[in-house]
Amino acid sequence: MAHIKLNVNNIKRSIHFYETLLGFKLVRKTSDGDALLSIDGSDNEHYLIILSKVSDENRKVESKQSTIPRAGLFHFAILLPSRDYLANIFKHLSDNSDQFRFEGAADHLVSESLYLRDPDSNGLEIYRDRNESEWERFENFQVRMSTEYLDLDQLYSEGNSPKIWRMPPKTVIGHVHLHVSNLVQSKNFYSDILGLHHTCRFPRANFFAAGSYHHHIATNTWLGTNIHNADTRFRGLNYFALRVDAKDNFQKLEERLRLLNKSEAKNENEVSKNSIPIQDPDKINIQIYH
Repeated sequence: MAHIKLNVNNIKRSIHFYETLLGFKLVRKTSDGDALLSIDGSDNEHYLIILSKVSDENRKVESKQSTIPRAGLFHFAILLPSRDYLANIFKHLSDNSDQFRFEGAADHLVSESLYLRDPDSNGLEIYRDRNESEWERFENFQVRMSTEYLDLDQLYSEGNSPKIWRMPPKTVIGHVHLHVSNLVQSKNFYSDILGLHHTCRFPRANFFAAGSYHHHIATNTWLGTNIHNADTRFRGLNYFALRVDAKDNFQKLEERLRLLNKSEAKNENEVSKNSIPIQDPDKINIQIYH
């Protein structure tokens, strides 16, 4: 995972949320008004979140279609380097719970997670991974995951509340979880076409990863199968970005997608000269770059 771009209704409000509450730092604003956020505000290449304002016209259109379920973001997940930081941010969030919507917590066996929503109802997961030696593996690339009780009282008692919370070094976007319309089609795309390992299956959900990770992308049909395609005019996910570090692997993937006629024409979402814009079967935008 590289970064994620979110459409929001109010840039100033969202910057305040992600800076003041979650502890990111503003890198800069682009010429078209987008806001780039990173861990410390000084990295123009490795920002983690882009905030983009929805136009007033599109806000009016969206309000008329507010009851239509669409493919897109279920949540994106911020991966912290250790449980200590998870305890610290939980204490910080608990002490400022009037500024956001807290939705719960879970022990997923491979990780421990907190769930909340930003001011535009974009879903967020904040989590820490257990040591990989503790993960239960079986068959080909399969990882056992579950949704179990997380003792929040214990987590809170372990936390320290700094005067100003900042995201720690080595914080990354760990994964994205998507609403889709068809699990078979999305599995074919993310596993067979993009080449990610299918690592776990939940009721009406699949999980995919590169390398030996538990998952970088998850898909679910929890909104139902009769949902509309994603639409980047509205609040929510604009795109998410994947990075392929090895140049030869990037070139092989680019050629494969070209032959399959899956790569989209270059568009406004292009973030690098070495990028491949692509859409999944539900028109969710992805940027793959080297």
